Amino acid sequence: MVQVRKRHKPLYKKFLRLRVNPLNNNKFLKLKVTKTQNNTTKKFLQIEKFKKQKWTQFLTFLKRKNKFYKRLKPYTFYSYTTSKFASTGNSFKRKFRNDLLAKKTFNYLHGGLPKKYLKKHMAKIYKSRKLKSPIKTCVEFFESRLDVVIYRSNFSYSIKNAGQLIAHKHVKVNNRIEKNKSYILKQGDLITISPKSVDVIKENFRKQFVEKLDLITWPIPPSYLNINYNTLEIIFGDVENFNFTTSFNLKIDTNSVVTNYYRH
Repeated sequence: MVQVRKRHKPLYKKFLRLRVNPLNNNKFLKLKVTKTQNNTTKKFLQIEKFKKQKWTQFLTFLKRKNKFYKRLKPYTFYSYTTSKFASTGNSFKRKFRNDLLAKKTFNYLHGGLPKKYLKKHMAKIYKSRKLKSPIKTCVEFFESRLDVVIYRSNFSYSIKNAGQLIAHKHVKVNNRIEKNKSYILKQGDLITISPKSVDVIKENFRKQFVEKLDLITWPIPPSYLNINYNTLEIIFGDVENFNFTTSFNLKIDTNSVVTNYYRH
């Protein structure tokens, strides 16, 4: 029997149906800065590598969405949303589509987790409604994963890259090598990098530099992570009641995500 080898489908190709870029990387849209004769600067988005027709609608939507959200006020990540009009978005077909897109977006935002893993933990979160808000519990739990913390600390350029660092024994938790990327950190845990892996982390730092107007900008990590970039150490702080709104680049109906993973 001949075995058919399936080609690995890159993660970014799955964003076509979502119509959003959950990872907020610069792979799709790159900011190019030019100087005119009057010494004024002009910024415009330069599309590279994605010149096929299937990407046209997706890239156009991202451009329009970036311009639109600049005019909006900041939103609260834990708020419940309701439609302005009774007939808007209440059809079964549209609600199912929106719930499915929210689930997929939340999944890709945390590195593409298995459905069985998500359903198991979402069920626990849904049943713990009496103790705490399910939205806060959900976000705090998944943001406490070891691979997510490595990514939020900028030690890796993606969550999957963080998982590779953990699997290849580059990461220690409380001075012990941890090979489980889904390890849930607790307040006060110390995360260190193996001395042999310093060059790997420095290369990941280089990939995250963004040059704008001859300046180098650095993504700001959340404040509950105490990071020492000289010794490559992270102390995991208190995530309770932390406002994760600034940590995400898009709006997700987390209440819908928890409920639908529990029910389906």
